Amino acid sequence: MNWKVKFVDQSAEVAKAFRRATYQALQRLGFLIRGKAQSEIEDVPGPSAPGTPPHTHKHTLTKKGNPRKQGLLPQSILYGLDKESMSVLVGPSVNVIGTSMSAMEHGGQYKGHDYEPRPFMGPALGEEIGELPGLLSEQYGKV
Repeated sequence: MNWKVKFVDQSAEVAKAFRRATYQALQRLGFLIRGKAQSEIEDVPGPSAPGTPPHTHKHTLTKKGNPRKQGLLPQSILYGLDKESMSVLVGPSVNVIGTSMSAMEHGGQYKGHDYEPRPFMGPALGEEIGELPGLLSEQYGKV
């Protein structure tokens, strides 16, 4: 009896499928972290207590009675993925909210004022990172 065996190398296709699945899992994780951070920000008057997420103020007026461009913190939280490094970046966009959020998250100075930390991104990551193994498993099961 003669046997004929043909080997077809599909390792590149398999690696590509797993990169795509990883990318999709990271995309979902970024979405979850963003949603958690947004849900922790309250629209209430006054500053938040140190150690708690910052407040946003949507309905304030200038001294002249014009609406202020405020209340943008929840909408400023964006996420993006880098396919090359297979990483996800989640946080407030400096183009929308400015540079104040670094002082809020970590504490520090902003415009001459000292701020106690009011973290919201770190805790959101801490709460959602446990979802990553399940998201990866779900995506890898589709490969």
